[in-house]
Amino acid sequence: MYIKKILAVFEYTLVLLKKYNEIKQADEKNIYRIIELKKTSSNQLKLIIQIVGKSSIIECYPHEIVAVDRLLEGFSKKDVRTITYLACNKIDTSKYKIITQNFCSKINKIIFKLKENENSDLIFKTAGEIVLDKNIINNLSREDIYSITYIAGYESAQNIEHF
Repeated sequence: MYIKKILAVFEYTLVLLKKYNEIKQADEKNIYRIIELKKTSSNQLKLIIQIVGKSSIIECYPHEIVAVDRLLEGFSKKDVRTITYLACNKIDTSKYKIITQNFCSKINKIIFKLKENENSDLIFKTAGEIVLDKNIINNLSREDIYSITYIAGYESAQNIEHF
């Protein structure tokens, strides 16, 4: 009876050691961890990442991490979910934004003032010019695209009526 109790304790200790080793191996796979999110001056999110067990930190954009499989594999499952979510949100952000729209009586059209998010450059164009510029039209929010295409269509219809 006494030997059975000793064997039971011994078996229980072995089970605990196996679980401990499994947890430790899982932690060793997680080389990196997110310690902070930081917004840049261009209103983008940057991840502050620590190398586990070191005081070294690096700063990366989520879309840069997602692009490198070996780097992404070094994060925990929860961090991978966070990085992927933030990278997908970056896809939805537009590169250009309408600041103002003013009517110009000289050319009888509306002039849009657009701002590029990555820098402070301002662009002045008509709706027709924006629609023809694939770089700009592909990098606008949906709401801005609706406004511009509506006005471009209206101005085009006005020009047809005058002929």
